[in-house]
Amino acid sequence: MTSMITRKAALVAVALLAAPLLAVGTAAASSSTTSSDGAATPVAAAATSGWARFGHFAPDTQAVDVLVDGAPWATDLKFKDVTHYLSLPTGLHRFEIMPTAQPGATPLLDIEAGVPAGGAITVSAVTTRDGLAPQVFDDALTPPPAGQSLVRFIHAAPDVPAVDVQVVSGPVLASDVTYPWATGYQPIVAGTYDVEVKPVGSSDVLLRISSWSITPGAQSSIVIVKGLDGKLDVVPVLDAAAVAVAPVGGVQTDYGQLALPSHRSDLRIAMYLALLLVLAIGATCCSVRFVRSLRTTNAER
Repeated sequence: MTSMITRKAALVAVALLAAPLLAVGTAAASSSTTSSDGAATPVAAAATSGWARFGHFAPDTQAVDVLVDGAPWATDLKFKDVTHYLSLPTGLHRFEIMPTAQPGATPLLDIEAGVPAGGAITVSAVTTRDGLAPQVFDDALTPPPAGQSLVRFIHAAPDVPAVDVQVVSGPVLASDVTYPWATGYQPIVAGTYDVEVKPVGSSDVLLRISSWSITPGAQSSIVIVKGLDGKLDVVPVLDAAAVAVAPVGGVQTDYGQLALPSHRSDLRIAMYLALLLVLAIGATCCSVRFVRSLRTTNAER
């Protein structure tokens, strides 16, 4: 009888020690998953959280680091870089845009932006006629029609007039796109397209985008920018890979030379898992010593 009691006591001790570990492990495992390119991708958010990402669309601004609510998030972001989405609690958050590798420096931009419940935003730095400025876009993620995809256009070139965006020898995808605004998402049949950007009402071609592709069920943004060389360019960004999949974010890596350097926010997850391992080892040692002490006591009796 005494042996059964000691075994039960040991099991209770182990269970009490393991309970907080399971909570930590569950929280860590549910905060992110890994996409096919190895980047951390948020899983489905609860109603009390949403997503945010940052886009560097200012050609005359140096590489930057981004702090969210005072904590480091992304580093060494250069012109045309876009981070992956970060899951955040619903509500206002502070985004500090800092010169890279200059801790304690004055922020280049100090932005307060609201993260909607279950929604997503893009916080960006753009160039205006008056210098660097913040711009926040609502990424209204929604399932596209069956068999189609969704695309929108963001005008981030301050000295370029309003433009129309049209498929070569095809339909107009967006009309009268003005700086610094974004169009709504438009449905488009998935496929590969050649697209032209023209001044409103003109046949002059400001920019031709060759072999731009979009997959079924995807939701994308095409950001129109202008480099220091004075030439127009685009940053194609994948917003969501498919219906019922959490937003992905990040520059499409299948378009020319544009690619996103890896800015992963999963260091916190690694720390949780390391803590979980340490606590698990400690719990095991404690339970073993507890059982041994009980056995010794029983033997002496």
